[in-house]
Amino acid sequence: MAIDKSFFIKSIQRKSELIVAYCGYTNMPFVQCDPDTFNDQVWIFDTEELLQEFAKPFTEKKILLRGIKYLNKDFLGFFSLLYTIGVNELIFVNQAGRQSLELEELVKKPDYSELPAEKRPIFNPQLQLTGLYFMQEMSRPVPIEEKSGLQDLEEELAVNLVKSRYILPVELLPGPESDADKLKNRKYRIPILKNKNGDILQPLFTDMPELSKFNKGNPFKALVIPFGQLSRILVKDSKGFVLNPAGFHIAMPKELIEGLLKRFRPEERQQSGET
Repeated sequence: MAIDKSFFIKSIQRKSELIVAYCGYTNMPFVQCDPDTFNDQVWIFDTEELLQEFAKPFTEKKILLRGIKYLNKDFLGFFSLLYTIGVNELIFVNQAGRQSLELEELVKKPDYSELPAEKRPIFNPQLQLTGLYFMQEMSRPVPIEEKSGLQDLEEELAVNLVKSRYILPVELLPGPESDADKLKNRKYRIPILKNKNGDILQPLFTDMPELSKFNKGNPFKALVIPFGQLSRILVKDSKGFVLNPAGFHIAMPKELIEGLLKRFRPEERQQSGET
């Protein structure tokens, strides 16, 4: 028998604010896989005190959580954003206890199927999700042997890295050509970042929401690049890429890219000019 959750949904929609559990290692919502249903969950709280109580066992495991407050006017944007990271369940916690909602019960999933393929936005929810799980575990300051399931997480991440298409930010050069012609003829500059060691890395993104964190003032255009072509756009002295630098910030050195191509797509590695 189906449970009517309409009253609970309306109570959420009327709240003035909500507090979302974020992971300090990824700067993104903390995700957890339910061991029974295998749902990928995000946790949401009525008060900071409830969040702190939830965070205690994770703090003991060296997983750093913090609360990010969302006002009512930002609810729709936040819940819609969760589709880009592959989450399918929300756990709401208040003084009375906890209650779960499927994400689609609260916010309708965007449908871009009627748009031409070239106009559909780039999303990589499986890559985002596996990246979050991997970095939440990988970043824990504990001995490597205490990191749970890291090898499996790394394997799943590798598969999704190779399957994905990416967004490369580019700054178009001045001139009379259209933006499309400038992109086609490579009349653009590629921004770079430097890490604490002074190494040059290029920012790369899984989706437009992640690009928007970097693209303040919109100086950059988005160029869509499949994994097999990433080596072709490495600038001089670049060590590789950093994926979602304001999010889970996963390093993708050129050696990793070449190794994954050799392992999963040797024909693309040959076409890219690698030996």
